[in-house]
Amino acid sequence: MKKIFLVEDDANMAFMVTDGLENEGFEVLHVSDGKSAIEKIRTFHPDIVLLDVNLKGAMTGFELSKKIRLSSQVPVIFTTSRTQIEDLQEGYKIGNVDYLKKPFGIRELILRINELLARSVFKPQTNEPKHIGNFLFSANEQYLQLSVDKIRLQKNEAAVLSILFDNRGRVTSKKEILETVWNEPDLKGKEASLNNILSALRSKLSSDNRVGIETIPKIGYKLMVED
Repeated sequence: MKKIFLVEDDANMAFMVTDGLENEGFEVLHVSDGKSAIEKIRTFHPDIVLLDVNLKGAMTGFELSKKIRLSSQVPVIFTTSRTQIEDLQEGYKIGNVDYLKKPFGIRELILRINELLARSVFKPQTNEPKHIGNFLFSANEQYLQLSVDKIRLQKNEAAVLSILFDNRGRVTSKKEILETVWNEPDLKGKEASLNNILSALRSKLSSDNRVGIETIPKIGYKLMVED
């Protein structure tokens, strides 16, 4: 049974969400404020945090998410009626997140929960190449192949493309890429390297016009593959 930690200060919304999720077999623990959330999450150990951005009181949803990230990488779904780019940017900074715009239905929520859980499950790396449009991509052997032509990739180029592939069609934050690829405490000097890597990948992928890496300003990047 997957465990959902619901942080929502609207009692009616909390009842609807809790009832809907429990009917689908989820275990739900609901709290209504940031202070209670910090106290309860340590012992509940959720699989997903469902977090209202507009929490009333001393701690907003964004502030709470940063405190959660100090001790856990649990996936977070922000629920919000706010869709300004600054709000999205703020949330994506913490990594491993999704957004759900209010009002939403239980079926849509469950789809988002299952998708985020699937993305968060560790998948062992295999030697099997992956299809990206007309390309075959091997992260382990560090190449792209188009027909009979192989395009060599640098180690970090393969690592960045692998992250984008695993999140294809969705935004991957710059912070997540930097931390995953370089795994260093000080990443300020790595942004220029990441920009160079993305430029190189775009060039190497340019032979297939169905494939592209989209920049989402101030947030991150998305691998797009047209059908």
